[in-house]
Amino acid sequence: MIVGLLLPLALVAAVVGVVVLVRRRHEADPHAAPGSSGQSVRRFFQYLLLLGLLVAAASGVTGLLGRGLDRLVGGDVVARDESTLALQLTFTLIALPLWLGLAWWTWRRAAADRRELASLGWAAYLTLAGLVALVTAVVGWTQTLWALTGVRELTGSPVALAVVWTVVWGGHLWWGRQGTPREHLRLRDLLSALVGLAVATYGLAALVGASFRLLTGLQGESIVGSDADPLLRAGALLLVGAAAWTVHWLLDLVRGPRTTGWLTLVLLAGVGGGLLLAVTSLSVVLHQVLVWLVGDPRTSEATEHFAAAPATFGAAVAGLVVWWYHQAVLEAGRAGERTEVRRVYEYLMSAVGLLAAAGGLVMVLVTVVEAIAAGGDLVVEGSAVNTLLAALVLLAVGIPLWLWHWRLAQGARGADPAGELRSVTRRTYLLVLFGVMGIAAVVSLLVLVYLVLTDVLAGEAGVETLRRIRFPLGILLTTSLLSAYHWTIFRADREESEQITVHPATSPARRRVLLVGALSRSELAAVGGRTGSELQQWAPLDGSAGPSAAEVVAALEALPAPTTGAGGGDGQVLVLRVDGGVHAIPVAVPGTPSGRPTP
Repeated sequence: MIVGLLLPLALVAAVVGVVVLVRRRHEADPHAAPGSSGQSVRRFFQYLLLLGLLVAAASGVTGLLGRGLDRLVGGDVVARDESTLALQLTFTLIALPLWLGLAWWTWRRAAADRRELASLGWAAYLTLAGLVALVTAVVGWTQTLWALTGVRELTGSPVALAVVWTVVWGGHLWWGRQGTPREHLRLRDLLSALVGLAVATYGLAALVGASFRLLTGLQGESIVGSDADPLLRAGALLLVGAAAWTVHWLLDLVRGPRTTGWLTLVLLAGVGGGLLLAVTSLSVVLHQVLVWLVGDPRTSEATEHFAAAPATFGAAVAGLVVWWYHQAVLEAGRAGERTEVRRVYEYLMSAVGLLAAAGGLVMVLVTVVEAIAAGGDLVVEGSAVNTLLAALVLLAVGIPLWLWHWRLAQGARGADPAGELRSVTRRTYLLVLFGVMGIAAVVSLLVLVYLVLTDVLAGEAGVETLRRIRFPLGILLTTSLLSAYHWTIFRADREESEQITVHPATSPARRRVLLVGALSRSELAAVGGRTGSELQQWAPLDGSAGPSAAEVVAALEALPAPTTGAGGGDGQVLVLRVDGGVHAIPVAVPGTPSGRPTP
């Protein structure tokens, strides 16, 4: 009842929101075509209805097809009740024709007005429909493969789910290529590739873990009968996820422009996510091994102690594979650009490593204080040794992770101080770490003083007081050290940034380049970032092939740097392909300082 009351209110709120948004856009663009506000509202409801009818029609066809396949294989028909059958028939007989009619009308309108294919509503429809169809098809194909390999009972429902939603997914892939601007579908392809990558990674981790478990015999398993079920389940997940990832990534995105979304997927999800998964899993495995060798395990049975080790080891292998592949893709053909996404990745990984190392240091200090309070005996209630081992693992993992990425960031700062010091990511990283560490230090100091004064005033100060303050003392020492270090870095950055602002003449002059070619915007930005040039591009009318980004970079780097200081720019260069070779020719533009002679 409550849901029934809220749905009309939500619909009214959505209508009001769309009207307000369209009105604001219309006011911001006084040159917009008459009736554009009404067109946006019409598109909102048109594509919302188109998506709802699609889901309903596909669900109805899936249910009826599943029933038919169940009768074909001689199994029990799923959902025999009349209400479910009536719903499936309604969706098929009513929603499907309505969707076909609305889709046909949408197609005809797009043919008459190509602006429909460039609208936000159309792109949102294709994105949502593609994602819903892909996820549903992945579930259907996974369950179908499980049934075909004998892992589960073969029924018609998963087969129908796989077939119907694969048709919907493939149909909308084809529909999106019929005139829709490619950049409008970039979000759909990136999210679809991410879905495939996540499913394939999970399948690979499960496959490696199940194989490791069977080969080591930790639970006495062998590859016969039902013991092979984990392998078959994991293999199906890996196969289905890899297929979806291949269609959207290997066959499309990997060769596309390196946009912000592309870099976000590769750097954060691929390189960063894979590395985090590998490091975390390896840390858990290492801790289990150390506890078994020198710690205090909860059981004397190795198979019970290492019961979770195969799955964790599989996750580590999968994370390493994902990290290695995306790192290789990122480095292949890279023109040396340093984007803000790369900075986010480096500083994020640096922060993760630093926090892990800080946690390890806090645990070491806590263990030391606890040992002192216990008279030097580390084995306190059978847990202190395990805590110390966990702390050592965190230090062994966190310190190298932090040092590696922090060294990359500091190296970039040394190579391009002005660009790195102007980065919002770097300033945010330093300020957030300094602020978090400072607050933690103040809070731990207050807690420490409170605990000490409580025991002193009660006349109970002693060894037990030392034990009570072990955690705030460890946090205070660690956060104070890290906060002081990052404050010195931030102060040095601020002083150097002020010097660069006061003395701008030390910055190199920028060369102005006229390129006769056909590079994309991302390639032009990459060349400009690599060579410090301002590029303007003219396209050859004869359709001849222009120079590639790497050839332009090589030609510009072969020239001597401009000689004027800040605000100048005596380097005007014409870059073009002549007789199969790429030439960078210094030129003199009328009304500007003359260019230097050809070297």
